[in-house]
Amino acid sequence: MTTTARCPGNELNKSVQTLSCKCPSCGKENEIFSDELNKKHTCTACGKKLDTSACHLDGKA
Repeated sequence: MTTTARCPGNELNKSVQTLSCKCPSCGKENEIFSDELNKKHTCTACGKKLDTSACHLDGKA
């Protein structure tokens, strides 16, 4: 049986990009999605606040 059903939110997320944010405290690269830049983020390694204005598209420095 073949189905053409897709996840209902799939179309909404096509324009979402992945950004890489380097922690100013420990240097760990953290992944943040472009639609979540307005939220507060903390480093997954040390828990310090991330500056999302310093993020860049994943794979581009």
